[in-house]
Order: sequence, then structure tokens, then C-alpha cells
Amino acid sequence: MTTARRATRYLRVGLLLLTGLAAGQARPEEPAAQADSAVTRGAQLFREGLRADRSPVEAQRGNGVAVQGQEAACIQCHRASGMGGAEGSTAVPPIVGSILFAPGRPVQPRQPRVFSHLTRQAPAAQIRPAYSLETLLRALNRGIGPTGQSMDALMPRYQLTEAEVRDLAAYTTTLRIGEAPGHDGRTLHLATIETADNTPAVRQAATDLLVQCMAERSPPAQDSPHAPPAWTLHRWQLGADPARWPTELEALQRQQPVFALVSGITGPTGRGAWQAIQQHCERDALPCVLPNTASVDDSQPSVWSFHFSRGVSLDAATMAEVLVEHAPPGGWRQIHLVVEPRHEGAAIGARRLVERLGTRPVVRRPEWWVHAPDAPDTAAWLSGLGKHDALALWLPGMALSAWTTRHEPPPGAPRVLASGELIDLDAGAVAPSWRAAVQLTWPYAPIERHLPRVAQNVGQWLQSHQRALASDPALIRLQGHTYSACEVTANALRRMGARVSRAYLAELLEGAEEAATATAYPRFTLGPGRRHGSQGTWLMRFTDPRHARLQPEGDWFVPE
Repeated sequence: MTTARRATRYLRVGLLLLTGLAAGQARPEEPAAQADSAVTRGAQLFREGLRADRSPVEAQRGNGVAVQGQEAACIQCHRASGMGGAEGSTAVPPIVGSILFAPGRPVQPRQPRVFSHLTRQAPAAQIRPAYSLETLLRALNRGIGPTGQSMDALMPRYQLTEAEVRDLAAYTTTLRIGEAPGHDGRTLHLATIETADNTPAVRQAATDLLVQCMAERSPPAQDSPHAPPAWTLHRWQLGADPARWPTELEALQRQQPVFALVSGITGPTGRGAWQAIQQHCERDALPCVLPNTASVDDSQPSVWSFHFSRGVSLDAATMAEVLVEHAPPGGWRQIHLVVEPRHEGAAIGARRLVERLGTRPVVRRPEWWVHAPDAPDTAAWLSGLGKHDALALWLPGMALSAWTTRHEPPPGAPRVLASGELIDLDAGAVAPSWRAAVQLTWPYAPIERHLPRVAQNVGQWLQSHQRALASDPALIRLQGHTYSACEVTANALRRMGARVSRAYLAELLEGAEEAATATAYPRFTLGPGRRHGSQGTWLMRFTDPRHARLQPEGDWFVPE
């Protein structure tokens, strides 16, 4: 077989492997309801601002601003959970049926102290009488609450019929608060993931830390139905084979339903495969909070899954940006990918790079070549690469070290990019002969900047709990990120209190990023609809004469 035919076979088989290993499942549709049911019509009004005939509702806010359709939908302010929140300085009350059609009740039993000459007035939503269909119709159409007071100017004034208000009310009664899988009334059951091939050091740095942190943050067990439930964290251990995880996860969920997954470690480094777990979370509407993984596919649904960053998908976006912005005159001739197809993260990253470059405007379409790391003709095609060619290395640490040790860099000086996520930012994984040529994608601050900060922030907690700070940089990051996952989850759960709802927790997580105090990322921000905390990256290059130290080449940036 000729080199060209063999490479073509690698391309065809390689892309099939990438698709098979890395592709996720779309979020399944909700159980079908009859198209003319009141709940379905109410859901359409609530979520999309559409009437039964799919025409947009029209409304006018109290300040005179006209809105319609999606902009006028209840979900815009009251959120998918129906629990509201805040729009600037304006509190948005919950409209879940069990709350809406019951008298208002102060959320906090303890009143804050006020100056002696002032009187504190509780929010109207906490002291109002229960809504009826009649008062709800008046509130929606005229902006007048059940006690006769005018509603806030942000509240739209609609022109809904009585039938439409009944439909909307029917839908709000399906939004459950206080009832959820994993909640038995007094205890909120949570779980974290570990796998059979985790090393003891990784489990100590992550799971052992998380168990102690969550137990410490949990509220005490109480009998009152209005008291927040105590938390119990279960250690779910999966096998070493990701292909078996869906079955294992279903069995664990049947044995003990849980409300959410917190953090998690897979593989020997703790940052291995995760797609089967994310698919389980998305399918079962199970919040999955900040796992320690680089195996993130940003093309797949992530409604219930929160990640520290886009992982290898961010590496792919970075490489695509570099290859577009720094293409040689006339464009790239060939782009070669060396991929470990049995590694989920490598397969995802390589596939996302191909997909991203396929949608970007380029001078000409390059020839794509995908190679396995052990391909026998590697030396032959490597030697033919020049300045109009690019090479992207999607290899985990030991594989990258072995490959760059076994092969010499091409004399023609092609552009060489490697995934920093896959080697866990271990500069030693690049053989010395390649260090002058390679650029590494790098989502964290340079190690001399982020490591002392992470060590200090998580080290204070570790020291106060008689736990040791790890000596290995990767394990220190694992400690910091696991501790941050604990604090973010605890922050959101505390604010949720007794109003237990998975959708509500997801919304509270969007505003809990300030608790992620020990991550290695220079910027970490969540928000409505945002599921990846850090969006940016650096390109790093070995800069000192001995090529032993990595330094940023340019500024931190957010690729498209």
C-alpha cells in the first residue's frame, strides 16, 4: 500500500473513530403530551411567549416598553424553574403553582435588624393572599396584584384570555418544588464519581477532600418541612471501561437516587473520559457540577452539566484560530493530526478541530490527514512537511513523550500545535528535540502564577483540617478544583434551602461562581445559560535557551 493510500485510509478510519468515540447524544425530548392539552399550551406561553396557534403574545411593560413573543415569555424573568430571582435590583418572585396559589410566606424566619426609627416592610410576594384564577388574570393583564397594589414596571401587562390564563396556571402546577429524585424529605442525596483505575493519590486529593468538605458544609438534620435538608454524599465507583458506565450509572441511580453529581474523577489522573456520564446527566436532568475532566465536547447538549472550561474543545478552538489567523500565503497545503483514538479526550479534540476549521473562511481547503501514533510510515510523511503544512498532536502525556522521543521534528519547519489539556500541562511530556518547534494550548495562567495562588487558597482549608497539600502540581490543581466544586455546590444548595428543585439548583449554580476561589484559571465566570466557567487560553512556547521553561506567546484570548 502506498503512503498516500495508507494515509487516506487513516483519514477515513480515523474520522470514523473520532465520530464514534466523541459524539454525544442529543437531549431527549420530554414525554409527549397531547398537542391540545392545557399544560402543553401553558408551557408554550410560559417558555416561548406563543399562543396556541403559535402567534406571539403581545404585552407592554409598566414603563411603556412593548414586548412580544419570546421577549414577553414568563421564562425570561421567572426562569425555567419558575423560581424567579432578580433583574438588576428588582426581585422576581417565584410563580411555581404550589407557591403562587398559596398565601405568601416569608422565606427567612429570622428578621434582620433595622434602625429603631425605621420599619421593615416585607416584600409584597411574601405577605400577599393566595392567587385565584381571577386575581391571576387581573395581575397578568392589568399589572395589579392580589392585594390591589400595582406591580413593578418590569412586569408585562398582557392581553390574555381566561382560557389562556387557565392553561398557564395548569403549567405552573407542574413545576415542582420540594419534590425531586434524591430528596426524601429530610436528606438530600448527592454523589461523586470515581473509577476503578484512579490512583490512591488522586482519590486522596479529590474524593477524600470532597467528602469532608461537603459534610462540613451540610446543614444539620431537622424535622421541620421548611428547614433545608441535610446533605449526604455517596461515592459512586464505576469500572475502568467507559463503555460500561451507562449501565453502571443506571444501576447506581436505581439503588440510591441522587439529586446531583458533584465533582468527580475518572482514569489514573482523575481527568479522563466523561462523555458517558454527561450523557447520563443530560438524559436524566441530573445536575452535574464541575467534574475534573478535560474530556468536554462543546458541540453536545450541556443543560445540566457545568464544567470548569471547555477542555479539549477549547484547545481545538484555539488551534483553529491559530491556523486561520496565521495561515501562510495561499493557505495551508496539508494539516496532519496525530491522534490516540482510544483516548476519549484526544478523539473529541481532533474531531472538534476538523469541524471548526470546516466552517471557517480560508484561502483554500487543505488536505486532512489523520494518523495513529504508531503508524509505520510516520517518519516518511513527517519528513515531507514544510512551512505550508501544519501538525496537530492530540496525544496524552506518556503517548506524546514517546512519540516525540521516537521521531525527529520535520526539517521543513511546519506549524506544530499540541494539546496542553491532554498532557495535564506537563512540559516534560515534550521531548527536548521538539521544544523549539511546538506550541502548546494552555488554559491556565502560567504555572509560576497560578500554582502559588491555588496552593494558598486550598492550602488554608487543608491546613485547618489536618490535610496535606500535594507536592505534585497536577495534584495541587486537582485539590484546588475539587475544593472549588465543593464551595460552588454548597453555595447554591444553601440558597436553595428547602425549595428543592433540580432546575432551581441549576439556576443558582449560574450565580455561584464567586465561590470557585481555588481554580487555576485566570478568569472564571458562570451566568444564565453559561456552562463553561473559563473561556480563554494562552499559546505557550519554550522560550529559554535550554527550552526548559514555558512562557505565554502573546496575550490570553478567547477563541471563537
